[in-house]
Amino acid sequence: MAALPDPTESLTGADLEAFRHMAGARAHADGRAAIGEVYVRMFNAPAVARRVGALGELLSFGGVLPGDVRELVIVRYAARQRFAYEWAHHQRPAELEGLDPATVAVMAGDELPDGLRDDQAVALAAVDAVVAHRSIPADVQERIVAVHGLAGVVEIVALCGLYALMGYTVSAFDIPIEDGLPQPPWANGPGREHSRSGEDASTAPVSSST
Repeated sequence: MAALPDPTESLTGADLEAFRHMAGARAHADGRAAIGEVYVRMFNAPAVARRVGALGELLSFGGVLPGDVRELVIVRYAARQRFAYEWAHHQRPAELEGLDPATVAVMAGDELPDGLRDDQAVALAAVDAVVAHRSIPADVQERIVAVHGLAGVVEIVALCGLYALMGYTVSAFDIPIEDGLPQPPWANGPGREHSRSGEDASTAPVSSST
């Protein structure tokens, strides 16, 4: 296990201010007073944590995608990649954005929920293209751009990139899902990130494409 220590007692100055800001900015979405452990451990490299946090805040609070589309993208990406931590952390934000828990639950598998708006469905099609390492189909991109502009389709890909970074951090340093958060149906243990085949990350083969 390549765990990281909790660096919070050693944070000072701008790093401590950034840590407190990030905790406050995420408290409403998480429904918890404490910052997520993935960010806590990331503060072993404060400059990285600050910039990752800033991108997360931009996409969450300053992006062009509506909240329901954003959360569908995150949950879909987490489920397709079997990133349990991200899936767990975005169940409540998805509900806060008005998504039916049954709709979100369907995406724990590879199926698409029924009754999606077209802009929601094409956003998920874009996520699936990213996961498959394929270009986004032209008609899918055109339909996203028609509603959310070019910035919208860029944000969808950026969200995938951001949560890939988070998921890899959780996997690499064995960061557990915090108590009180839901476990995804594919998880075999607290906080364990799995490949799409359900293999433990410690034994799954490493793809040359990642």
